[in-house]
Amino acid sequence: MIIKKIMWVLNILAVIAFILSFLASWISPETLWWLALFGLGFEILFAINILFILYWIIVKDKKFFLSLVLVIFGIGKIFGILQINFSSQNESELREKGFIKVMSFNVRLFDLYNWFHNTETRQRIFDFLKKESPDIICIQEFYTSDGKDPSFRNKEKLHHYLQAEFAQLEYTVNLNNTDHWGIATFSKYPIIKKVSKHFAKHGGNIFISSDIKIGMDTIRIFNTHLESIHFGWSDYKFIQNLNNDDIEQDELKGSLIILRRLRKAFIKRAKQVEVLQDSIAVSPYPIIVCGDFNDTPSSYTYAILADDLKDAFRESGIGSGKTYAGPFPSFRIDYIFHDKRISSSAYRTIKEKLSDHYPISCMVKIGK
Repeated sequence: MIIKKIMWVLNILAVIAFILSFLASWISPETLWWLALFGLGFEILFAINILFILYWIIVKDKKFFLSLVLVIFGIGKIFGILQINFSSQNESELREKGFIKVMSFNVRLFDLYNWFHNTETRQRIFDFLKKESPDIICIQEFYTSDGKDPSFRNKEKLHHYLQAEFAQLEYTVNLNNTDHWGIATFSKYPIIKKVSKHFAKHGGNIFISSDIKIGMDTIRIFNTHLESIHFGWSDYKFIQNLNNDDIEQDELKGSLIILRRLRKAFIKRAKQVEVLQDSIAVSPYPIIVCGDFNDTPSSYTYAILADDLKDAFRESGIGSGKTYAGPFPSFRIDYIFHDKRISSSAYRTIKEKLSDHYPISCMVKIGK
């Protein structure tokens, strides 16, 4: 009896937390930033409530209905993380039907600072992109150099390896007029108009839009990189050592630092996605939105865009959609959205460890 009472109290707490994870999609972090923390935990809370359902069924108690109702209500959100797809169309078949290939990839500066501790990663990225041969690719954390060392002339290399004649590049940092950091979109089709928007005077967060002519049609591609959490080396070490009792660390101080970083990022992303949405809303052309959003499918950021746009992963993805490949727990934070005038198929999360993000791609076509 005591065990049942304890389990019921824990179940109530799990249900409350689960409800808060729903609210994270609907209430801006500018209003209640801490709700976004529950949004991050949606998957775990979903699984916990399933376990409570199983427990109450095993002990033959009708209390399982409480979690059951919420789990049914939350199934739709799970499809933003995990997909089952029985479509067998491949890229070659879709190209014959007029589809083109769109890719989004945070390349982590082409391993400029040698995070992978080798000299091969940059060339592996170029070889990978040549093999994949996207018609349009949106690149975040782009870096190129105009200096004397040809090995870092990434802009020239991408034109060559992608066989893409057209490009839009916008830099957020320039050093000595030779080294450039920013964002880039490369296209095999003509870019007839380019617009860029910096979310702030300082910082690397930005979006660019490219009007691309494809046959008789024009589409507008948005490429964006929203606010990251900016964890430092010490933050990663703190997280990794939380379960290590042999290492002493000030857990209160470390946790407060992590929470401050999360709060700042949640609020900034909420403001940034609203600016992006305003530009999307006035597009005269069918639109595609690609980028590193640094937020999950249970977030306010995602909900703002998914309200009017289709998520290519939901349309044709399969398996786990998680795209973050770094030291922090993996989440799905990279996306390809499109409006209802565009159809998409053959979505892929490509599990190549070339960056701290996995590249994503899909085939798209104007019209149904």
